[in-house]
Amino acid sequence: MFIATITLATPIVPTHFTHLSVEDGLSQITVSDIVEDNIGFMWFSTQNGVNRFDGYNFVQYKKDKNLDGSGPIGDFVYKLAVNRDSGDIWAASSSGISRYEHKSDRFFHYPLIDSKGQQHHFVATVVYDRTGQLWAGTNLGLFKFQETTNSFVHIKFSNNINFRVQDIQQDINGVIWLATNQGLYGFKEDEPLYTVADLKNVEVTDIELIDQHKIWFSTNGKGIYVKDDTADLEHIIRPLKTLSLELSRRAISSIKQLRNGDIWISTLDGLTITRLELNSVTTNLKHNTDTSSLLSASHMTRTYESRSGLIWQGTWTSGFSKFDPNGLQFKTLNAGDSKTTRGMANDANGNIWFGTPEGLWKRDIKGKITGPWNFKNPLDGPSILEENSIMSIAYANTNNKIWVGTRSGLAYLTENQKYLKYVTNIHGSMIYTLSTDDIGNVWVGDFNNGLFYVDGTTHQVLNHWQMGSITKILVDTGGFAWAGTMEGLIRVNKHTGELLNLYSPDRKPSQRSPRVVTWISKSQQDHYWIGAQGSGIMTLDFDEQQQEFTFQQVAPKSHLSTLSIGGIEQDIHGNVWASTTEGVAKLDPTSRGEPEYFSGKNGAKNEGYYINSSLTNIDGEILFGSPTGITFFQPSDVAQSDWRPPIVFTQLSILGNPISVQQTDDQIFPLKSPIYQAKEVTLQPEDNVFSIEFSALDLSAPKRNQYAFKLEGFDSTWNTVIPGNRVATYTNLDDGSYTLLVKGTNKDGVWSDNIGQIVITVVPPWWLTTWAKTIWIITVLALLISAYRRRVYALKEQSHLLSIQVEERTAELETMNKKLLTLSSIDDLTGLRNRRDYRSNALQESSRFERGGEPFCILLVDIDFFKQVNDVNGHACGDKVLVETGKLMDSLIRQQDLLARWGGEEFIMMIVETQIQQGQKIAEKIRLAIYQNIVEFEGQDIHVSVTIGVSQILPTEKLDDCINRADKNLYLGKENGRNKVITDTKL
Repeated sequence: MFIATITLATPIVPTHFTHLSVEDGLSQITVSDIVEDNIGFMWFSTQNGVNRFDGYNFVQYKKDKNLDGSGPIGDFVYKLAVNRDSGDIWAASSSGISRYEHKSDRFFHYPLIDSKGQQHHFVATVVYDRTGQLWAGTNLGLFKFQETTNSFVHIKFSNNINFRVQDIQQDINGVIWLATNQGLYGFKEDEPLYTVADLKNVEVTDIELIDQHKIWFSTNGKGIYVKDDTADLEHIIRPLKTLSLELSRRAISSIKQLRNGDIWISTLDGLTITRLELNSVTTNLKHNTDTSSLLSASHMTRTYESRSGLIWQGTWTSGFSKFDPNGLQFKTLNAGDSKTTRGMANDANGNIWFGTPEGLWKRDIKGKITGPWNFKNPLDGPSILEENSIMSIAYANTNNKIWVGTRSGLAYLTENQKYLKYVTNIHGSMIYTLSTDDIGNVWVGDFNNGLFYVDGTTHQVLNHWQMGSITKILVDTGGFAWAGTMEGLIRVNKHTGELLNLYSPDRKPSQRSPRVVTWISKSQQDHYWIGAQGSGIMTLDFDEQQQEFTFQQVAPKSHLSTLSIGGIEQDIHGNVWASTTEGVAKLDPTSRGEPEYFSGKNGAKNEGYYINSSLTNIDGEILFGSPTGITFFQPSDVAQSDWRPPIVFTQLSILGNPISVQQTDDQIFPLKSPIYQAKEVTLQPEDNVFSIEFSALDLSAPKRNQYAFKLEGFDSTWNTVIPGNRVATYTNLDDGSYTLLVKGTNKDGVWSDNIGQIVITVVPPWWLTTWAKTIWIITVLALLISAYRRRVYALKEQSHLLSIQVEERTAELETMNKKLLTLSSIDDLTGLRNRRDYRSNALQESSRFERGGEPFCILLVDIDFFKQVNDVNGHACGDKVLVETGKLMDSLIRQQDLLARWGGEEFIMMIVETQIQQGQKIAEKIRLAIYQNIVEFEGQDIHVSVTIGVSQILPTEKLDDCINRADKNLYLGKENGRNKVITDTKL
């Protein structure tokens, strides 16, 4: 036996990356550097310029061929550096160095002239040191930026060494370290250049400041070298020996230490993740052509951690990948060389006992792992591997004995034992599940030979029941136990030996267990949780007096009901956690909501979990065993993200055309700065359609972000939109000042406190400006005064006769106007609106809907068999039917609704601010009222009915389209017997 005590510093290892490349909008596949600006945008340098990313779209800045500031000076941009004060971004490229200025959305280019007057074009790196000083490294030397002159000066060394500077860092003593293609160099201002002898003529690729005052230097083929940050210039730099020999021989691109202390090492052959501690677990991730490959490429370039905690990984051939460690809320525990973990138990001290093919292991409450315990002398027959392959574990509180079920029988471990010891009378059996009772005896579930009840002290078999393969045992009160088997759920009476199989076919369906029961445990609500194969979770309620068992499916319509269950645990808040064949599921048994599912993206196991390998520790920690280790987590840690993303505006469009601040002609433009920095947008009268796009900068899962916007001064409520349509569009706003407010959520639906806002100013047309209005008022007043004086003079001249003539003429004009108005807007038979007046008012309501108003419904009404009314009773009768039907309909609608005679015996109605369901109800009320109405004509009772077609305006539809659909529905009603209401089938 070998007992190892392991306390490991374990870094967070990704289980899932999201990959993005040229097919997603990136300008080129090689991502050489990654930074986050002050706003929250991500920037990526490539061989074809730089890219700005808002989580949804890339803005590409390619080589500035016309020297108009549209992009960096070179195609291949190697490094980026952010000025944390101004937010400007420096780009080192194959043709020089450029500065992106946020406020103008332009690039400015800077020449690098050395002391000999020669210009350096190839710039490999640009870096801010600890003091905020900017440095640029070229293929032939080093340059320093001077704020006072807004230019770079050449740093000349006395030994005239020419090298390509690939990275620059400053240590705590003020030493500037240069990683070059010829070795590692260091210097202080105004002092000679120091050459590190151990790395002379070795290509040094990157420098990283590590916590605890360490500096790491990566090389091409010579591994990593380390120096104490506090040491002087000539302090010995030593190779890092804690990493593998294989890594030391690789070409290392870069090193990045994350805020949690994890160190990511990018190489030409994958990614290595470790920590500074000597006993750290080191994980090597490599790319393969399998679709399950975690990495998208072999050649890793650079790692970056954004403020939200996202990890961004650049590659040479496949764009970049992102990983959200905050989403990795489930951790993995392994011990020994094998990851397979079956069987778990916890003792009274909170120690976790678990089994692997190597034997029995213990993890204490502080995380220290001890083991493995195995067998000293294997019995003849089974191999060592078979004997040590543990299937189940149970802990007996009464005597602190650990019971172990293996593929070869039942074994145990006591406090003083160094080896596991078999119970000889239960040997040669595959023990699949174990459970102990309150007197220290053990229930043994054999996969092939049924159920055993064994004395915990003498190891004598007290009882034995033959039954199907047993998957789970629950010891209950009153001398009863439950056995989940491949042939149903069985209740065992240890006193009488009686078995009751609840899968019996003669039981009612609601009282019948699943056939394959994988789990049973007691719930906090005093019923039982049942896990099944392929049918999720059930509850079992037992009425002891009536001896009735009732099974009920949990979340029967959810995806959970199709999964196989490994184990079920309930946390202190009552939430249920289940290991499944696809990962981990969580549900709230007090609600009927959809369960939550956790997969490899969250750190759970996509390949699923073992049956009967589950427990909750004394501190509330939940553990599930799987073929690749133990998943463990605190339920309280599986929480919503606390990141509150900033809201930014990303695009302004007017009349469908994107607007940029870079336009330079003499027109008046809406933006004085880029839209993401602008405080105000100014629109001219002709800019009557505009759109503003926005984004919440939670880039972990942007498709899950939610949005709402409101234009203060126009909208009374918030408008919600989906991530794929993050645009606020407005048309024909009145002149004045408005404020567009936008709010968004993070990936977990938590609304951010950061609300984006921008002022929208609509300039009035010139004839409505203040000076124009003043001129209009003065002119009108002058005309009025002049007209008044002439009128007074005329009245005095014409006296009483003229006054009478005026009055008569005025009366005639009023009469004529009334007649004209009536003729133009009123149907002369029914007194209702005519077709012309209806269209005029209906078009106004349709325009209001297009600007974001409530929908309306169109009702086309036709009097059934009206020709027969005319033919039998005469046209006078028909006219009376039309008049009374019109009056009746007018009495049944609201004042704001529109009713008109459409033509002949047809009427049309617009029911405003009404959805199709309410429109149908109104139509039905009208149809029934007309059908029950009696029209009296010359002593006769005339009965009529109507057929009504109903439609609701659609967002992309014009008024005539909506009327045509109502007309089609009307004729459909006539074809189906009349006296009907036919509703639009589109809604």
